Amino acid sequence: MMNGKLGNPTRGETLGEGGPRCSFEPRKASTTRQGLPAVGDGGLDRTHTWGRTYWGGSLFCLVADVRIRERTANAHSFEDVLRALAASGADVESHWEIARVLDTGDRATGTDVLASLYGEMALAPGTVDLASLWKQLGVGVDGDRVKFDDTAPLASVRRGIAGR
Repeated sequence: MMNGKLGNPTRGETLGEGGPRCSFEPRKASTTRQGLPAVGDGGLDRTHTWGRTYWGGSLFCLVADVRIRERTANAHSFEDVLRALAASGADVESHWEIARVLDTGDRATGTDVLASLYGEMALAPGTVDLASLWKQLGVGVDGDRVKFDDTAPLASVRRGIAGR
């Protein structure tokens, strides 16, 4: 996964002593697929496997971020959702109904992305075409190097997410 403004990442690259590491590793890119539904899967709210819960949640957040940025021309992102939740009092000690979480996040971004995506992935085995998503974002792998295609349809979204 891409997670941060890291310059030109290579597999496992460390940026300075004790600095952040690029988490996009070509061999681990397929790990994200663990978040995709298996045969008989009932969706993220009905899964009982660690990989599907963890990676499925990661995929939900990634797709939500891409859709929010695409619909708002990078004016809003999933970070705005998290900030709005924190500002509204959500924390690890509180329990919110999912409708409240989705509504708070969608209001913060001025979209219906969270509610819509939740409808796609929560109770039904919605899927994400990862190969297509990476291609649209302009993210590819050439050996051990991550390469970016600035002519890709969602390259501006990728730059908003990763700074490249």
